Amino acid sequence: MTSEIQPPTSWWGDYNVGIGQNRQWRIGPLTLIARCLSAEWQIAHERTGEFDENRATWNVSDTDVPLDTLANIARYIFHETAGLLTLTPLLADRPVISRPHTPFNLPGGETVTLYVSTPLWVDLAVGSSHKKMTEIAIQRPSDTWFGPSTQEGELCYATTTHCRLNLKDLPQRPHRAITPVVIRNQADTTLSVERLNVPAPLLPLYAASNGRLWTPKVTLIREEDGDMAELKFDDTPPQEAQQAIQLNQPRKTTSEGMLIRAFSAVFS
Repeated sequence: MTSEIQPPTSWWGDYNVGIGQNRQWRIGPLTLIARCLSAEWQIAHERTGEFDENRATWNVSDTDVPLDTLANIARYIFHETAGLLTLTPLLADRPVISRPHTPFNLPGGETVTLYVSTPLWVDLAVGSSHKKMTEIAIQRPSDTWFGPSTQEGELCYATTTHCRLNLKDLPQRPHRAITPVVIRNQADTTLSVERLNVPAPLLPLYAASNGRLWTPKVTLIREEDGDMAELKFDDTPPQEAQQAIQLNQPRKTTSEGMLIRAFSAVFS
C-alpha cells in the first residue's frame, strides 16, 4: 500500500523519516525506498526502461512495500540513527559523451549553442551533519572509451541526446541536467559533430525556480583541424536558469582554458 504525501517543490532536499517508516521516491526511471530503523538505514532501488523520456515525472510517498521486492538493497549501520534523510542531485562522476540522434556539420568560422542534457545521480546522506551513505545513478548510462586508441583517452559515460538548438524544444525532466554548450569552430575546416564531450565532473549544479537543473554554460573553441578544443565555462548559472541556486560544487577542479578532446573520437 502506498500513500502520497504533501508534494515538496522538488524531489531533493531534507525528509524526516520515522523509525520503522518506509519512504519511496520515483524519479524518472528510478524507484528508491529508504527505511529507518533504530540503528540502521536500509536503501533499496531499481530502474525501469519502460518510461516516457519526454513525460518523465517524480513523486514521493509513504509505502509499506517490502524493500526486498526491489532489485538492489543495501544496509547502513550507525551507533544511533536520526530520522533526517537528505537527497541531493549530482552530476556524473565521469565525462558524458553525448551522441546526437542526427550528427551535424559546423562550417569553419561558425558558432552554435546547443542545449545538452546529461543523467544525474542522487546522493543520500543522514543527520544534521549530512553523513553520506551512498550515491545512486537515476539512469545508469553505458560505459565508453573516448579517445583515438586504447592507450590514449579516458573512460566516460555514453548517452544519446537531441542536442536541441532551442530550449523550448527540450522537455523538462527531473532526472537530467541541462548544459548550454557553445561550439566555436575557428578552424578553416568543417567540424563534423558525431559525439560531444560534456565535462560533467568539472561543473557545479544549479536548480532554477521552475525545478529544472542546470550547469554553467560550457564553451568549446576549436582553433585547428581535429577533435581538440579549448574548454571554458562560466562561474555563474546560465541566464536561462531563472532565480537559480547552487546545489553542489564540481566533483573536480581544473584550470581555465584547458584543452580537451571534445568531438567524435571514440575508439572501437
